[in-house]
Amino acid sequence: MFMENIQEQPEVLIARNNETGQVGAVVGQNPDGTPQMADAKTAKLSDLVKFNKQQNPLEAFMSNFIRQAKNPSLFGFFKIPAAEFDKIGPAMSDMLQDPVTNADLLKPFKVDVNTTAQTQEQTAQQEQKPATGIKLAPVNPDIIDWGTIEKQWGINRETLEQSGALQQMVYNRKSPQTFTLHPNFAGEQFEVDARLSFKQMPDGSFTLAPHFIKNEPQLDVPFKGYEFTKEDKEQLLKTGNLGKAVDLIDPKTGEVKKSLVSIDRLTNEVESIPVDKVYIKNHIGKTELSMKEIGILKDGGVVHGKEIELNNGRKFTSDLQYNADKRDVEFVRTQSLKQEQPGDHTQKEQRNTWVDAEGNPRRITKWKDSHFSEQQIADYMAGKKIEVANITDKKGQPCTVYLQFDKDKQRPVTEYKYTDNKNVVGVANESATQYAVNNQGRTNEATKNITDPMQKGQTAPKNEQQKAQQKKPKGPKI
Repeated sequence: MFMENIQEQPEVLIARNNETGQVGAVVGQNPDGTPQMADAKTAKLSDLVKFNKQQNPLEAFMSNFIRQAKNPSLFGFFKIPAAEFDKIGPAMSDMLQDPVTNADLLKPFKVDVNTTAQTQEQTAQQEQKPATGIKLAPVNPDIIDWGTIEKQWGINRETLEQSGALQQMVYNRKSPQTFTLHPNFAGEQFEVDARLSFKQMPDGSFTLAPHFIKNEPQLDVPFKGYEFTKEDKEQLLKTGNLGKAVDLIDPKTGEVKKSLVSIDRLTNEVESIPVDKVYIKNHIGKTELSMKEIGILKDGGVVHGKEIELNNGRKFTSDLQYNADKRDVEFVRTQSLKQEQPGDHTQKEQRNTWVDAEGNPRRITKWKDSHFSEQQIADYMAGKKIEVANITDKKGQPCTVYLQFDKDKQRPVTEYKYTDNKNVVGVANESATQYAVNNQGRTNEATKNITDPMQKGQTAPKNEQQKAQQKKPKGPKI
């Protein structure tokens, strides 16, 4: 019974260097695969790497050890329940000073290194591990009834392929962007924006599942049997992630599973993923993640101040957290590793939502109320200038906006052309005052008291009514 409980509980490792006799609790893994050890009698449980069936698999640790360590037989490993570490750890440390004499006592705790590592390798060969992070078999797009989907939702396979969304969706994820759908209900056609995913039907077939945009997350009603506390709601609204694993009820099976919860920032849906389905790679770009860091992420926690180097050579410091909606680790509170300027700290900590982790422009599908074509989206992401017609400025004046991603500013920049300036790209000189007053909130001394929107070329009151408005004194009533 005791050993059964051991298997069910989170565990920690005690390691022994058979050459030097050094004994210690495992707190990480060195670059060469060997264990990082701390004194088992003085180490804190919080500093140790914890293993269980769903999180930080012991097999992965051992596989990495076997693969990298020059002499695997140099070390012996013994696992004990994390909850019993304070009691058993010091005693085991003493027993490992003479492992031959205490062999019978140590045997129930001993880890068979080769068998454990082999189990991991076999599992890795049997399971697909897509780049998206979830070990699930991809959906075969060729077996999907695209004709029915296009008829029902007004979107086709070609659109999803060209946008890059299909590549994400086949791995049981949502499209990274929203699409405009044209569903028919009761003979009437509607236009709605939604993220898309595939849903498996009882007969094994797949259909399109739209995730419509909600005004706000539904946090005041139970989510899969879990009621959000006031603190939970504040955390979700602030960061998008709950930051801890909670018990959720699987609506299909009724099974209770530890799960991570996040909010879809595009649709305001509440999303979750069971912890046993969370897969985190041991590296981000060129940066390795320790077993301890992976454990923190799988618990929903934050890895603070991690120095990241991407494959393209870009370096920055960021907090890391797993997002249940993205099915992946995300960057939060990112800071460039370039020389910081005094007083620039707060600004650098703000997340730039216009770019991805590689610094490339994120896909956007509209500007204000004007939706882009797929060609416009492709041109924008390629850094080209696109024309957005039928736009009104902040004062309601019709104009055309030219939108282009600026690599230096890491955001889109706009140029305005008013409808009566046919041959001018950008803001013409004669429209500069109009643009500055209508869109930038600036004032013009000659027109500062006029309440009407400025017109093209206007720099002074245009009629008697505006002259009267301009002469009217502005100030507090006495």
